[in-house]
Order: sequence, then structure tokens, then C-alpha cells
Amino acid sequence: MKGLLGCGLGVLGVGLGALPAQEPIVPIEPPAAPEQSEVAELMDLVRDGAFSSPGYARTTLVRTQKKIGEWQVDLGDVDVVVGEYRPPGYRGNAIDLNGTRSGSIYQAVPVQPGLRYTVKFLAAGKWAGNDNRPRVVTVRLGKQKMTFSIAKPADWSPSAVDWKWYTADLLAQGTQAALRFTSETSRTADGPMIAAVSLYAPQGPPGPLSSVPVPLPADLEKYIANRERAIALGKALFWDMQVGSDGRTACATCHWHAGADMRLKNTVHPGAPGSNFGPQYPQSGSLFADAVKKFRGVNGTLKSEDFPFHKVLQPLAPADRQGQPSKGNPVLRDTREVAGSQGVLTEDFIAVVRGRSADLGNPVLNPVFSMHGVNVRQVTGRNSPTTINAVFFDRLFWDGRANRYFNGVNPFGDLDPEARVYFAEADGSMSRVMVRIDNAALASQATGPAISPVEMSWDGRRFSELARKLLPLRPLALQKVSPDDSVLGCFCDESGHGLCGKKTSYSQLIREAFKPEWWSGRRLTSEGFTHMEANFSLYWGLAIMMYESTLVSDQAPYDRWAAGDRSALSPLAKEGLKIFMNEGRCINCHSGPEFAGATVSELRGVLSNDGGVERMQMSTGIAVYDGGFYNIGVRPTFEDIGVGAAHPLFGPLSYSRQEQLGRNPEPKVVVSQDQRLAVNGAFKTPTLRNVSLTGPYMHNGGMKSLREVVEFYVRGGDFPDQNRQDLAPDIRPLEGMYGSEFKVDALVEFMEHLTDERVRRQKAPFDHPELVIPNGHAEECYDEAMDQLLVIPANGRDGGEGLWTFEQTLQRGMQWRSGSGRYPESKYPTAPVNDIPPAKLIPGDPLPLPKSPAEGAVKPPIYWRD
Repeated sequence: MKGLLGCGLGVLGVGLGALPAQEPIVPIEPPAAPEQSEVAELMDLVRDGAFSSPGYARTTLVRTQKKIGEWQVDLGDVDVVVGEYRPPGYRGNAIDLNGTRSGSIYQAVPVQPGLRYTVKFLAAGKWAGNDNRPRVVTVRLGKQKMTFSIAKPADWSPSAVDWKWYTADLLAQGTQAALRFTSETSRTADGPMIAAVSLYAPQGPPGPLSSVPVPLPADLEKYIANRERAIALGKALFWDMQVGSDGRTACATCHWHAGADMRLKNTVHPGAPGSNFGPQYPQSGSLFADAVKKFRGVNGTLKSEDFPFHKVLQPLAPADRQGQPSKGNPVLRDTREVAGSQGVLTEDFIAVVRGRSADLGNPVLNPVFSMHGVNVRQVTGRNSPTTINAVFFDRLFWDGRANRYFNGVNPFGDLDPEARVYFAEADGSMSRVMVRIDNAALASQATGPAISPVEMSWDGRRFSELARKLLPLRPLALQKVSPDDSVLGCFCDESGHGLCGKKTSYSQLIREAFKPEWWSGRRLTSEGFTHMEANFSLYWGLAIMMYESTLVSDQAPYDRWAAGDRSALSPLAKEGLKIFMNEGRCINCHSGPEFAGATVSELRGVLSNDGGVERMQMSTGIAVYDGGFYNIGVRPTFEDIGVGAAHPLFGPLSYSRQEQLGRNPEPKVVVSQDQRLAVNGAFKTPTLRNVSLTGPYMHNGGMKSLREVVEFYVRGGDFPDQNRQDLAPDIRPLEGMYGSEFKVDALVEFMEHLTDERVRRQKAPFDHPELVIPNGHAEECYDEAMDQLLVIPANGRDGGEGLWTFEQTLQRGMQWRSGSGRYPESKYPTAPVNDIPPAKLIPGDPLPLPKSPAEGAVKPPIYWRD
């Protein structure tokens, strides 16, 4: 959905028609050159789209059966408009499709059947007297058509005509088709006007991912002294369980499986969170309250029959809609629930204890994530997206709140004007300075979960306090590290657990990775923190960014095919690619070699022209939206408004809304106060690379398989009517795929060929330390919930066991061996300490071993209501 007005576009007329079964389909061939890195310049198939031939000296009426250069008038009559009304700076002529009455013009163009073509043109309305009706124009390519309505601007005049760009994507059904423009406005001599018409052949398939440069900050050397040490620091921090307030939760706990999470037990949230910041509209608050009331309970295990969360009788046909005649396809099940990721128990932060991996906290009863007065681990309100290839995105998180600019402190970049870090002056004093590091959405993203009271932290912990805990601890002390780890193997301790000695303490890694001016200050802050403690969020964000920037999966079968190996895709996958590029419209959102939206290359790279804010024609008129963020009708808009949300302190997340309010420091598109936005309920378009391994799917985790995802798109989404105001224009039924199991199989097969075998086998750079993760709680608990554990073994550069799909996991159960009790055996109760001796341990472990109930005592278990 790129371009001045997007693609696909709003429809007042007819949707996509089915292809005749007997028509030949021209296969897509790989790019001619292995090094092809971007979409080639497209060829315009229209002859004289400026209507400049023959030369007209003045506005001229042209009647039926007459020609205007290469164009034929085939209905009514039209005016060739010369001079007045034309677009500013435009050297050609315009066509008023109402001469004395409504008219139509066309020209024949060569096309290939089964491929999608883009029509691009300028359009405006012309009015006289009191006739304020919209001017309506229909664009046809053969039998395919789209209709656009042009409203009269309040300030319209012959000298101030509001010309705008429009585009339409239309499917060719023969080897030659008529490109036709028809006025649908009757009873007037002033109609819709068109100019600058072009028709582009379909773009070729994306090139290999290796053709896209990894977009790191240009000024990285201002902060980082040694990139290799920064990567090692980032990998250790990302996988270290000691980071969590519970001494058990790492970043990797929610991103351990191909960069995503597919645990089955205690992973359901009631749903309808409103936004990441809670309900922001009255309807959002009531939806969340109702979702909690209907929540089936905590600590349950997801089963295959729970999916999809929105189920219809016939998945490959449009569902029945409220207020419309039944099509015999009723909704069988619908739930607002979300398949998210387990975080931490609900506790208020008290303090860190020197030499201990668990923080002191005060338990607070959670009214949702508890049962019979016992807290269980909280669950996030959205599904966890993959960290692999995340470096290519302009913004991160489903709602884009991880800003492209890293401010060194939190995810919000320029939105937080008070964010400051400390800089060491020559005399050892420290000054507070603002940093603004571009192309650093990964760094912004990394600073969110570590202090989130749901994901990893007791409520109220700060990065400086996290640093005070981690800096003395041996990195990864609770986990095995393979001596053959591609990054950490050379630091591996002889014991096999953690990294060795003083030379690889966190403080030493920071000294080696970062320039001294960011850690060498000799004074304390006003709160008593050292320079290294006070700046820990800066190191944390940049180091994890450096590590994740190595997680690029550019060796999938598709990459080999795109580089010229014609045997790398199966015949069925090639059919799927053809559907992906054309009939399925998938490429409109999942674009480029990244197969994603909102990427740096799309918004600010070789394909960039708008800086992230775009206009698109929708069924309800033209709207402005954030490039790469779309409302696709997975759930009703106000259950979760996505990028349409506003932070309570820092304001709106949406680029479009920021520009409308004058808050974007680098505006690319002027968005007036009265312009409509289509940002509510819109989410970032994720990458499809390794998608076979990253289920469950969508921001709510409501689909278990790629087949269910394809079925969702074939039927045109699940909530198109409720979401009409913000719905992406390409979300409409794929009529040519109704009931076609072959086409579904082909599309699924193609997406499976986007999986890099190194990711599946956990080979370098996707190898990792051991990880022990909670997977729900024991069925019976007394004073507190006891974790059930899964042990993910350490892998070296040569990899290990192949990962399963989410659907396979539902069928077979978790593939990793389980543990029990509070902690992994042999790694507790204490963690080794580097640099300084451990403090005397205070009585009472912050996470004590479970107590046995008094003899004869009976307490109800935590359970799941099926």
C-alpha cells in the first residue's frame, strides 16, 4: 500500500473478480541479475497520458466516437481542458469527463493475464452554481474497476482546484485490455476531471535480503569503541535470566523460539486492552471490563481446538454480517482474548540486594492474574513479534512506540523532551546531555520490557537500580554457555555456567565496548548512582541493538531463488509467489526483500518519498495514515487502537497525528487539522521471514497456522464493517480464491520457503545460551504460585534440535524437557559475584522455595475454565 495514495484503494464499486479457470497464467521468473537490490523503474504503458496530442489552443468539446490523440471517446462527450483548472505546473491538458453530459474515454493497452497493474492519475472536481454533489469517476482495466468519489472542498474556486493523486490496482484478465475513465455524475456539464494518467506494469518479486544494507546509526562511533565487545555485551544482556526482578526472566524468555514465543500454558490475556497505555476511549474501557468478565481464567493450556479465536463455518468464504441477509456462513466462535507472553508476578519494587539475582518486592494482588487470592504470572496484551530481522524496521512494537530515534533512556525518542544521559567531562565531572541516535529503533525497543511491571520488572524499578544489581554479577551465571557459542564461547567459564572471571564482568564489557566519556565520570549523581549505573539504559539499548543487528536471516530458499537459483523454490511455492504478488495483494503490505512494512528501506531508503506519512483512498474517502501500519480487521478497532494511541505524557504515537498537531520536528507531508486520519486499530506490518516458526499469528495471537492466516485474508478480514473508518483498502474478499484449497496450499508453501534453515536449526548467529523459562504454574499451589519450567539447552554455532511450528507444538506438546520447582537445579540459591565481594545476604529469599501446607490444609488449585 505504497505511493501517494496507497494502492488497492477504496472501493465504491466492484471488488476483485475471479479469474477464468481456462486462462493461461504467465509464471513469474526470478530477477535476471543475482545482485538486483531494488525494484526497477516501472514502464508506463499509457500513450499520451497528458492528453497533449493533438495540440488544442483552447478548451474543446469532443463527442462520442471522436479521438483525443491516443484516446477514444466512447460514451457521451468530454471537454479537453486547456489553461484554466489545470494542475499548477502541469504542462499537459486535463479531461473534464462531463462535456455537456457524462462521458467516457479509453485506450487499449497490452497486459498479461493474472498480473496486477497500477493506474495512477490526478483527479479533481469541477462545480458550478449550487450543485455541491460529489464528482464520481470509475476507472476500468478490462472488466476490473474501481470507483472514486471527490467531495467539493469548502474553498473551491476555478482558480483553486484541489488536484490530488489517485491510484488503483487492477487485475488483468487477457492479453489486451481497455483502460477506461467514466464519469458517474449525471445531469451536469461540470464533472470529474483527470490528468497525468499512467499505467505501470507489475513490479518484479523482491530481491534477496542480502541486498538490503543493515540500517545502523551513522554516528555509532560516537558512542561505541569496540563493536565486537558491544555485540557480546548485548547477547549476554539479552539472554541473562538475572535481569528480571524475579531473577528468572530474560529478554529471551519471550523471544526464544525463532525470535518469538510459543509457550502454551498461562499465556492468555483477557483481551481488549484498549492500547499499550490502557483504554483511551469510553468504548475501550467498557470493552476491557467486559473482556475481564468473560475471561475463562488463568494458568490454562492452549489447545489446537481453541484456534482460530474468531471462527466461521466456511473459512474460505465471507462470513455472515449483522444486518445483512445470511450467506450460510455464521460465526461459530469469537473471543476477545489474546495469546500473549508470560511476564512476572505483580509486585512493587523495594530494592536490589547486592550479590543476588532477584530483587526485593512487595506482592500486590492482581485482580485479573490471580486465582483464589494467589498471584500468577501476568500475560502481555499482545503477541510477541520476532526479534530476527527486527533491525530493518523504522519503528518497533506492534504500535510503533519504539521510536526511530534513541534518546538513551526509554522507547519514546523525541516524544520525551526531558530524556538525558550523563557525559564525563575532562575533570571527571558529569553533565546531563541529550542524545538523538537515528536508525536505532532496536535500542529504543530494548529499553521498554526491562523495566516493564508486566514483562520483566517489579513495578517502580529503574535502569540505574537494574545496573546496581547486574554490574557485580557474573554474566549468565545461572545458565550454561556453549564453548562453541559464536559470540560468547571465548568468554565461557570453565564450570560451563556463565562467563568467566573479572575480564567478562558486565562492568568490564561496558568499559571495552563504549567510549570512556559515557562511563568514566568520577562523581555520583544527585541520587547517589555512579556514572555507569546512571547511563545503564544507554549501554543496554545500544548493546542489544548491536546484538540483534546480527540476527539477519538472509539464507532462506527464497533468497537463493532471488539470486538466480531457479530450483530453490518448489513448483507449488512458485505458484504461491505468483498469488502473493498479484491476486492475493500480499506484496502491497509485506513489501521489499524484508517482506514487511514500516521498514527503513521502504520509508526512508531507496523506495522512500514520504518519511512515513502517506495518503490513501479508502471506501470512506481519502485518509492519511502511517506507512506500514494498517487496520486489517483482526479485531474491532477500539479493542486495541494500536498506533492510534497516545502516551499519557508524551502524546500520540502516530506520525500522522503528530504532524497534524504540529509535533513532528521533521514534517514530510502537511496534514491539515480537518484531514481524516486512518490510524486507529492499525498495527505494524510484521516480517514474513521465518513466519512458519513464529506462530501464533497476528497482534492478538489468534491464529495457529499460516492456513488460518490465508483464510482470514480470503474472506476479507473478520470485522470489515465495524472497522470501516480505518480499514486498509486492500482488506476486501479475494473472490478468486473462494473455496480454492490449491491456492491456499500454494501461498502457504511459498511463505514456508521464507524460512532460513539456520533459524530452524538454531545455528550461528541464532545460537544461544541455555534458558530456563516458566511455562505456567503447578496445578496446586498454596501461599504462592510455583513455576513449571522448560529447559532450553545451550547451542553452539553448529546449532541443535530443529524448531517446531506452533501448530506442531499444539499437537505434540512442548518439545523441550520440563523442570520443576523455583529454580533450575544446581544453579541456586546464590549467583557468583565478580569485582567485589558479595554483601551479607539478608534473611528470606525474594523468591523463597514453596512452603508445604499445614497437615490437612486444603486450598483450591489454580485452574483454567474450559
